Amino acid sequence: MTKQKFQQALKRTKITLLMTTMILSILAISAYAVDVRIDMQGSTATVPKGNTVTRNLYRIPARTAGQIRLRLKWHAVNPIPFFNRLTVRLRKGNSTVRTSNCFSYHSNKTPKCIINYNVGHAMANRRGNWNVQVTNNSGLEVIGFDVEKGADALPLVPRFISVFRYTPAPPPCSEATKKIDMQGSTATVPKGNTVTRNLYNIGKSKGIILLRAKWHAVNPVPFFNSLTVKLKKPNGQTARMKTAYSYHNKIGRPKMVIRYNVTDADAQMTGRWKLEVTNNSGLEVVGFDVEKGNDPIPLVPNFKSTYRNSCS
Repeated sequence: MTKQKFQQALKRTKITLLMTTMILSILAISAYAVDVRIDMQGSTATVPKGNTVTRNLYRIPARTAGQIRLRLKWHAVNPIPFFNRLTVRLRKGNSTVRTSNCFSYHSNKTPKCIINYNVGHAMANRRGNWNVQVTNNSGLEVIGFDVEKGADALPLVPRFISVFRYTPAPPPCSEATKKIDMQGSTATVPKGNTVTRNLYNIGKSKGIILLRAKWHAVNPVPFFNSLTVKLKKPNGQTARMKTAYSYHNKIGRPKMVIRYNVTDADAQMTGRWKLEVTNNSGLEVVGFDVEKGNDPIPLVPNFKSTYRNSCS
C-alpha cells in the first residue's frame, strides 16, 4: 500500500469512528427523552376560505421545558386533487411563537407544515393554553385539518402524530443512611499483625462515612490497647488513618471514630472500600468489629458504623 492510499484509508477510518460516536451520542440522549402525543381540540377542523380558526392543543405538560414537534395536514375541497397553502401560527395564549406558510404534511409540495419549537422554562411557566391558529387565504375551503393522521381514510396520508418531547427530571435526592457491614463476623488481630477486611453498603455516590470500631485485648486483667486503622479507598489509597482505642473504652483517648467525606471521584472508583487493622500493642485482639453486633459484654454500648449519601 502506498503512503497516499494509507493516509486515505486512515482518513476514512477516522470519519467512520466520528460518525459512529455521533450516532451513539444521539441514541444515548434520545434514550432519556419522553414523547407525549399532542391532541387537538375537537376531532378535525374545517377552515372556510378567507377565515381563521383557532384550536387548543392538549397534553403538553405544564411548566415543563422541552420541544413541541407539530405535523399538520388538511385537504382542499376541490373536484381535482389540489394542495393549497395555509398560514399556521403556534401560540401560547394570545402570543405567537412560530408562524409558517406551508403545505399539508402529506403533500408533494414544500415547505411541508412542520413546526418545531423549543419551549424554555420562562415560556413553559407563562399563562395561557397552547393553541394553533390557522388562516386560509388560499381560495379553497379546507377540511380534515389535524395534528395527526387520526381517522383520515385517505391512503396518501401517512401515519403520523405530533408530540411534545422532554427529558424527565431526575428523582429528588434523598439523604439515606445505611449501616456499614464488615466482612465476616468479627476479626482477630494477633500482636504484630495486620488484618484487612472488606466494607459493604458504602454507596456509589458522594456522602459521609462514619466508622466506629471496638475490640478486646486478650489479657487476664482487663486492658484497653490501641490499634492503627486505615480506611482504604477502592483503588487502594488510604482515605483516613487513625491510631486510637476501642470505641467502648472508658479510659484511653482518642476513641476509634473515623469520619470521611466521599467525593464524586471516590464514588466513581470500582472495587470495595476496606479496613486495614494493624496491632502493635503487644496483646492479641479479638472481637474487632464496626458495630456492637453480638458482643455479650455489657460495657460495649449499642453502636453501628454508617454511610449517608449527600445531596449537596
